Amino acid sequence: MKRTGTFFKNREQKSKLIFGFLLFLMLSPLLFSFISSWKGPELNSVQITKVSLKDLDFKNFKENIFQDKVESACKNNIAFSNYWIRAHNELQYRVFRSTVTEKLVLGKNDFFYEEMYITEYLGHNFIGEDLMRKKVLALKKLQDILLKQYNIYLIPVIEPGKAFFSPEAIPNRYHPKNKSRSNYESFRDNAYNQEVTFLDLNEYFRALKPTSPQLLYSKYGVHWSTYGMWQAADTLTNFIEQVCQINLPDILHLSDTNSTYNKDLDFDLEPPMNLLFPLPHESMNFPKKWIICDSTHTKPKVLTVGDSYYWSLINNGYTNQMFAENPYWYYNRTIWPDIWKWDQQVDTSKLKENILKNQIVLIMITDANLYKFGWDFIEQALEKFAPNDPIDPELLILNHLFGDNNFYNQMRKDALRQQLPFSEFIKQKIKESQ
Repeated sequence: MKRTGTFFKNREQKSKLIFGFLLFLMLSPLLFSFISSWKGPELNSVQITKVSLKDLDFKNFKENIFQDKVESACKNNIAFSNYWIRAHNELQYRVFRSTVTEKLVLGKNDFFYEEMYITEYLGHNFIGEDLMRKKVLALKKLQDILLKQYNIYLIPVIEPGKAFFSPEAIPNRYHPKNKSRSNYESFRDNAYNQEVTFLDLNEYFRALKPTSPQLLYSKYGVHWSTYGMWQAADTLTNFIEQVCQINLPDILHLSDTNSTYNKDLDFDLEPPMNLLFPLPHESMNFPKKWIICDSTHTKPKVLTVGDSYYWSLINNGYTNQMFAENPYWYYNRTIWPDIWKWDQQVDTSKLKENILKNQIVLIMITDANLYKFGWDFIEQALEKFAPNDPIDPELLILNHLFGDNNFYNQMRKDALRQQLPFSEFIKQKIKESQ
């Protein structure tokens, strides 16, 4: 009897110890929440929710906004929270081959895409031949006005898109074989027909792909690689020299470094995944360049209206060594380097004066943004340089429709729901707005 009593007593003690240990594990995130360093490695591309008493008003309380903010803020401060999030994302990716990262598409053989490039390549957001022709005609008109009247070169540069560059890895659920006409194909054909001067890096990259000694894109990057950027920079330099009849500074190749280290934009889709462990990187080439400028060279003043591809040209020192001045208007909205502050907006009231300060205007745009080519810049400039010549109202309505990304995405969903081609749906929207 004594041995039996001792057995149950020991088992009870063990149960208490196990229960206490499990309870400690469950409460430890809360107990250590005051130690900020115990949250784990900072998450990428995640906006931390902040809450204050200013958020507590009747409307926010009634609509549950305040409660949701408090809940999110509490979760953000829990110890080990970032580890749990990364562990969840790791499980989703490694086991289920999926990701919760916004806009990221996992292609075949771990080839990453951003969805908008697939949408463009497959023609799912094609605005239609007539609207694209009108856009190109407006571009040609502005190009002629600036060159003939002010000796300013307007040069559109079509940056490459990853889906166009490597369509073979697009997931089958997008039915990549059912490709239709795209905005890029329509823009390209209309630009050739209207004799528009432009540089097509999209086609250049695809032609270069089979013979390139280094990778132009990495698996985990949505933008061109550092090596690909310098190939584009060389081509852009030669193109400007040929079109503008000037001698730009020379780009000299000094050396090469190959590395799997996460550098520049070569693996830019990986950090937002917030995984526990790094992905197996390919060996990428990072060329070292030296730009020489002497008395025989000309450094022009260049205004650039562009998207995120242009960052790498800035970050690698190309623009400030190649051009005398280079104001950069990000999506024709904010001015570099304050593109994330949103407080230095492009002043359209002084658009003509700002353009006339330059010898060259570049529109650097990837194929996925061609559905809204120029981000209103062409139409805004024509209003200043040809005020007596009315702009096609359909282009103005189109710019208004595409001015808000959320509204654009909703229109695409509505077109799918109604089983209409996007071009037909846009025509209906324009008619409704007239």
